Amino acid sequence: MFSFLFQPGKIGQMELKNRLIMSPMGTATHGPEGEITERTVNYYAERAKGGVGFIICQSSIIMRESRAPHRPSIYDDKFIPGMQKISEAIHQNGAKTAFQLVHHGRLLVDYKGTIPNPEDIKVIAPSPVPRLLRVIEIPGSREQQEETIWVRGNEPPQEASKEDIKRIIRGFAEAAYRVREAGFDAVEIHGGHGYLISQFLSPLVNRRNDEYGGSIEKRARFACEVIAAVKQKVGPGFPVLFRLSGSDFLPGGINIEEVVPQAPLFVEAGADALDVSASEQASIDWQYPSFLFPPGALVHLAQAVKKVVKVPVITVGKINDPYLANEILSQGKADFVALGRALFADPYWPKKVKEGRLEEIRPCIYCLNCFNFGAHSHFLKEGLSCAVNPAVLREKEFALKTALKPKKVMVVGGGPAGMEAARTLAERGHRVTLYEQNDYPGGQWYIASKQKQKKNDYVKLLAYLVRGLQKAGVYIKLYTKVTPSLVEELKPDVVVLATGATPQTIEMPFAAQNSVVQVNDVILGKARVGKNVVVIGGRSLGMEIADALADEGKKVSIVTRRALGRDMERNVYLTLRNRLIEKGVYIYQNCPVAEIGAEGIYIVFNNDLTWLTADTVILAVGVKPEQGLGEELKQKGLEVYQIGDCVKPRDVMWAIREAAEIARVI
Repeated sequence: MFSFLFQPGKIGQMELKNRLIMSPMGTATHGPEGEITERTVNYYAERAKGGVGFIICQSSIIMRESRAPHRPSIYDDKFIPGMQKISEAIHQNGAKTAFQLVHHGRLLVDYKGTIPNPEDIKVIAPSPVPRLLRVIEIPGSREQQEETIWVRGNEPPQEASKEDIKRIIRGFAEAAYRVREAGFDAVEIHGGHGYLISQFLSPLVNRRNDEYGGSIEKRARFACEVIAAVKQKVGPGFPVLFRLSGSDFLPGGINIEEVVPQAPLFVEAGADALDVSASEQASIDWQYPSFLFPPGALVHLAQAVKKVVKVPVITVGKINDPYLANEILSQGKADFVALGRALFADPYWPKKVKEGRLEEIRPCIYCLNCFNFGAHSHFLKEGLSCAVNPAVLREKEFALKTALKPKKVMVVGGGPAGMEAARTLAERGHRVTLYEQNDYPGGQWYIASKQKQKKNDYVKLLAYLVRGLQKAGVYIKLYTKVTPSLVEELKPDVVVLATGATPQTIEMPFAAQNSVVQVNDVILGKARVGKNVVVIGGRSLGMEIADALADEGKKVSIVTRRALGRDMERNVYLTLRNRLIEKGVYIYQNCPVAEIGAEGIYIVFNNDLTWLTADTVILAVGVKPEQGLGEELKQKGLEVYQIGDCVKPRDVMWAIREAAEIARVI
């Protein structure tokens, strides 16, 4: 069924057992100078065990003067032994591997304040272009947002001199040689995503008038010289891959029309394969397509490049469906398919596909919590995390151990936290019953799975969790409200409470109760929505329902007392905000609600009361934890654990993480 995925492949002289590649993704698990840690080694070993043919490890720093946080380093021979541990672990588990090389260029402006000895950093770029700004018009609100493109600092970079260029080219070549010496099978040069090589390729920031700027060919010269120098240093038999952005989706920036004539130049310079991604830092939502993007959102870029080169082409970007991956290869759109976050979620994706165990794949939901440093900054001390796979970068410590004494366990609440806890407890040998007061499992996740933007990705996790309960032998009781008397009657040894949260409301009188509805009731089709709609709440759920209703032809305004998209993952926020603007949704941020009337609401806008007409007012103002049962049971002296939103409303990462951790200690 998936014969194209598991055909042997070849890049240069390197033979690969299949056409599945793990794309480079940072882990933030390194020592202060970028040293490799054991946790990083275990992480890559687990992905190699999972059956992928080729692993391209995360980008590493090629020169001390271009250091950046949360990256491994390869600018000195002292880093070779640590790198060697990774290559050996990957080889021992059946895969080939490369390491990626990067120079941040002008982006180093953002990092100088976050690393030791910042005075060593040299912020170099093709041209001394200061930060670029674009003004985002906010419809109907007389507001504008100033948004930075490329870098957030005011300091302009230095224009790279000819000597700088030669020194950096040598830096790439010497780093590549260390990669080879560390036992890797290949090296990848990062020429995309707004880093230095990409900056030379981009007409937006490369304003040079010498041999490195101007025409398409001249802007490609630096990339070609890096590729040629690396190839010469590592030797003709060592494969060199080049990663590029097929487009950065910015006006005046890189586009596929320019990339197509440049691609053969990269091959002529010595590239043995082209790895086609997309985006720059200001369009980073294209680099990591979220649940808001269609599957395979970047495949067309690789397809265009493949038509003009004879070396293998790799495609990437939200490809987690094996049928889609196989179709891409069978139709000749690319030669290899790279999986990124799909292997965060389930490192055994390739093995399960090959064995026909598709229903056992833990699906990536493309929530981008793994990169939400604002909301999950505390995770950086452990490395990046995955919303659906709490074992990421904790592979050894998360190995399941059989319970020494099986117990009778009641799990109350059938949302993600409850289902994860129940399955894990049962897999360890406990006797588990899951109780859910609704006639369906899933809790808030069931509702999220009904949303237009989320139903394709989120429903897969719900199905996976339910199948896990069934396979583990968890007894499920739906439409059962658990009370203290029921707990006393059943006499469990342990109670795990995952009772979740309920929607918040606004503490003010409503002139017309029937016109004010909760967002969950709108999603479930329980509430009628008129033509003129005001959504109160400017975080993810408010933005998502405004986006969906605008598609239905409603006239929508969104009101929030704070900044729009507060605490949201930046990529998701950018995509949703841009959609709302394009669809003409009126956005009122930092505008408290003063009064809700029969035909609309008053808000405080620019210190004045402003009236917004509305047939329907939708509340998307958050949730409050359901803690009543927990307090009663604790007073009775029972062994009780609370997990998920009933502790504190947060996202699914916390729910599954807490459930997995508690279930391992009971």
